[in-house]
Amino acid sequence: MPIESKVHRHYWDEEVWWKEEDYVDYPVLTYKVHYSRTKTVEKKIRSLLRRQKPFILNTNVLTGDDIIWVSGINGMVHAYRDASEECKEVWQAKKDEGHTLYVSNCLPFLKGSQPVWGPPPKKRKRRVSIKRGISARRN
Repeated sequence: MPIESKVHRHYWDEEVWWKEEDYVDYPVLTYKVHYSRTKTVEKKIRSLLRRQKPFILNTNVLTGDDIIWVSGINGMVHAYRDASEECKEVWQAKKDEGHTLYVSNCLPFLKGSQPVWGPPPKKRKRRVSIKRGISARRN
């Protein structure tokens, strides 16, 4: 079930007697892939990423209704705590497959190099160089 409000209050403490300083307001955006008019939302997402601000995104990229939290600092994507269990399982499965869950890989208009709806990226083999000869003994 998507978050309907434009601002979501995230409480740091789960206490009943919360103070005004115990929450942070995150902007809530809705991006649906099949909608025809998404330019404004795309500009807002790019603006928040450029300014390194975290936000909550209602989208339908993988399941019908994903609620994902996008970190502003490094652009990593996580299923939000209010998301459905199906959403959390699908995003965790993608992470376990080896997908890098950056926001550029999760939204089609950002044109990431390894999109989450495609096959998982190939594992890289590290090449180990062996030093031989006189120059290796000097070091």
